[in-house]
Amino acid sequence: MTEKARAWFTLTGSDYRKGGLILSLILIVSCFHFLTPTDYRYLHEIYQRIYYIPILLAAFWYGPLIGFLTALLVSAIYVFHIRMDWHHFPVYTFNQYAEICLYHVIALVIGFLSSKEKRHREQLERTSAELAEAYQQLQDTFERLRKADRLAALGQLSAGIAHEIRNPLGSVKGSIEILEEEIPPDHPKYEFVQIVKEETARLDSIVTEFLEFARPPRPTFKPYSINELIESTLILLHKETTASGISVVKNLAPDLPLTPMDPDQIRQVLLNIFLNAVQAMPDRGTIDVRSRLENERVIVEVADTGIGVGEADLNRIFDPFFSTKPTGTGMGLSISYQLVENHGGLLSARANPERGMTFCVELPRT
Repeated sequence: MTEKARAWFTLTGSDYRKGGLILSLILIVSCFHFLTPTDYRYLHEIYQRIYYIPILLAAFWYGPLIGFLTALLVSAIYVFHIRMDWHHFPVYTFNQYAEICLYHVIALVIGFLSSKEKRHREQLERTSAELAEAYQQLQDTFERLRKADRLAALGQLSAGIAHEIRNPLGSVKGSIEILEEEIPPDHPKYEFVQIVKEETARLDSIVTEFLEFARPPRPTFKPYSINELIESTLILLHKETTASGISVVKNLAPDLPLTPMDPDQIRQVLLNIFLNAVQAMPDRGTIDVRSRLENERVIVEVADTGIGVGEADLNRIFDPFFSTKPTGTGMGLSISYQLVENHGGLLSARANPERGMTFCVELPRT
């Protein structure tokens, strides 16, 4: 049975009320016809016009078919009344039969006009919904372009800063290594040499992150299974999740198609998201990993039960240098955002209804 056919047999409470009103009007007018003596001819002429009300309502609410069937029901009752009470008035009887013909004509005309108006209204509603969706997509695209423009400007700034810092940092690193060879481990100042060495390595790591953000490598595409990538990334994090008492729940859609991607870059994205989830749940929790195919896009969602991010900070979560962690550089998610965008995809985040965050990675299937 088609959707349109099923709609004919699906009645709502409103349909029952409307149908009851139509039948009640027909019954009331018919009772007036049968109970009013023929001497009151002017009243019968009023009654036969009142029959138009249920016919018009049926045609307007349900279209030409129901309107025509309502006219048939009225005609059957009215013909019985004519043959029983008006057979001895041939001229008036003829006028009443002509009125019955008008019942059907009016039912069909109003029904067709109502159906046309209803189709036009539905088309306007669909167009309005499509325009609203297009407007929302335009807003999203504008927001992405604005973010991309801001990231590009920050990327140029980061590249300049990183370039200026890396050269003297290399000199400092080399000098510290020379001093380390000259100062024995039992020397009282050897500890300070190690501190400088560790901090220099940390600075070098931060500069490297700046350069990755400023000049992310172009992806090398090849068909790869996103589910296999998720599984291999979770294996890398098995020690961290076990140590934190975190349980991992996997709901991976089977038989997902191979997706063109740079597996190393997308693994880096997933690793960043998983690590953020682990760090957001220092005292146990759950990571729920889901994958599916939707609208020709492969989607991976990672939901955690961690401390989450405040509503005011949610729009800044992918901005460079923004971090809610005291020791974070705020570059991991920014780099991940660019890597996914270079794949033609989208990385987004939202707060869960109860607690925690959900990160969503969308990659085009082709």
